[in-house]
Amino acid sequence: MLKKGIKTKLILNLVVWTLVLMSIFFIILDQYLKDYSRKEAEDMILFLGRNASSMLQKPLFDSDYNQLENIARPLILADLDYLVIFDSLTQNIAFIENKTKIDLNGLQLEKVLKNKTNFEKVKLDLKGKKYTQYLFPVTSLGVTRPLGFLVIGISPERMKSKLGGITQRILLISILLFFTLTLTIYFLSDKIVKPIKKLSEKIQTFASGDYSVRSDIKTNDEIRVLSDNFNILADKINEQILSIEQYSKNLEKMVVERTEDLLKAMDALKEKDKKLTQAEKISSLNSIVSSIAHEINNPLAIISGNLQLLEIKTEDPKIKKKLDAAEDAILRITNLIDEINFFSAIKDISISQLSFSNLLSNVVSKLVPENISITIDGVEEERIDSNTNLLTISLENILKNSVEVIQARKIKGKIHVRYFRDGQCFVVEIIDNGGGVQEPGKVFNPFYTTFMQKKGLGMTFVYHAIQALNGEVIIENIEEDEDDANSQSGVKVSIILPLEEPQHDKA
Repeated sequence: MLKKGIKTKLILNLVVWTLVLMSIFFIILDQYLKDYSRKEAEDMILFLGRNASSMLQKPLFDSDYNQLENIARPLILADLDYLVIFDSLTQNIAFIENKTKIDLNGLQLEKVLKNKTNFEKVKLDLKGKKYTQYLFPVTSLGVTRPLGFLVIGISPERMKSKLGGITQRILLISILLFFTLTLTIYFLSDKIVKPIKKLSEKIQTFASGDYSVRSDIKTNDEIRVLSDNFNILADKINEQILSIEQYSKNLEKMVVERTEDLLKAMDALKEKDKKLTQAEKISSLNSIVSSIAHEINNPLAIISGNLQLLEIKTEDPKIKKKLDAAEDAILRITNLIDEINFFSAIKDISISQLSFSNLLSNVVSKLVPENISITIDGVEEERIDSNTNLLTISLENILKNSVEVIQARKIKGKIHVRYFRDGQCFVVEIIDNGGGVQEPGKVFNPFYTTFMQKKGLGMTFVYHAIQALNGEVIIENIEEDEDDANSQSGVKVSIILPLEEPQHDKA
């Protein structure tokens, strides 16, 4: 593992950096040599062209065209695209070497060379192909006009082919150099890693429990220092182990004594914590909710006032429409804060005996419309010890959700409420046929809702209200009954309350 980790990383890093640097070197050197070779090739063309033009004086003057090919041969061997010797006296082309078979009539030498007297280098584009053309005038003493012209043309592709061998040789040398460096790096890394691997094996042996093992590495570098430090550390650990063994013997006796005292203290703390937990639940919730509502109300009032001033001053209907939308949003926030404040204002969670059937009837009459069928099963005389406000909030929010879902789906709504005693618990089940919820596990999360116009706090209030009563709320989807054609899927919300009085002081 150590060899693989250190050696591989060392080799890979050095190889990668070597490859990067050599690639940069290859690119720079290749470009430099190409530029240099290109200049050398052009200098050679200029040298041969000037020599040839000076040697063409007599043949052109005497119209001895048979000598032209011998004079132009060095240029022909230089691998050009085309070479033309033009006789100004006869206005004819005296010699042509056309390797690329281009249309030399496109050069229009008669017109182009008519008034030329000096050397010229130009870029040409003949039927979409680029050429560099060199023009050498052939002059003679005592003659004002040139006797003729030596015209040389070479394409970038032909020039590039001359330089291709340079790139291949540089690439081959670079590859050989790269593999040489890679092998050198491999053998050097192996020499470095071996003592590290040996030290790693010593450490692993020590860690497995053989505390007598020591390192004997004798290199003259940092690894020798690391080896010596390991030996010093091993000696110190041996001393500590002996000390710990002695201390552990004494500690066992102390643990037995302290455990007995701790169990007694924990029992006392559990009793106190049981009494304080309920008051802390509602107190912390009220404090947080009140603070948030207060902090939102102040800037909200300022925003609302400014929106009203803007609506009075503006006449633009588009702006008024946007201001109305903003005011609607502020109204929703205000209503949300009112609900939050109502919940946080409930500080009295005292327990008293109440008639559950009466409490349920009041909630049903206020929230459930006549077009929704509701069935209530339970002992009408049932009385329980609970908190009226918290239980009312819970039933209202659960029934409100059922009614809104049924109305949104526009179905024949049915709600079934039943309550009963189950051992030491009082159970309330509220079942509807509203189709169920997509994510039952998120229903109690603040602001979770499937209705855009709702605030998503109702079931959160239910959860905390029942928690304050030491109870439990369970929500689950129910499937359609295959034997009942009129049945539909829906939700069952169960409230489970302990029959014994919650652990807090009665008001």
